[in-house]
Amino acid sequence: MATEIYPSSFRCDCGEDLGFSESTIREMKKMSKNKQVRLGEGKHTILFYKGTAKEIICPKLKKCAITDWE
Repeated sequence: MATEIYPSSFRCDCGEDLGFSESTIREMKKMSKNKQVRLGEGKHTILFYKGTAKEIICPKLKKCAITDWE
């Protein structure tokens, strides 16, 4: 399972670490309250929905669900 590393980083199952600013993640979570939003870094994309990060779309492994914070 992919992992959200508080406050603003994520680790994909393939081992790739994705880092963003805290304000970017806070804004994405806020925007995703009513609709799905995506945030990409390189070839990885994080899907946010209902105020939380739900999954990472990985070029190698396709979809990786995100577990609780580390």
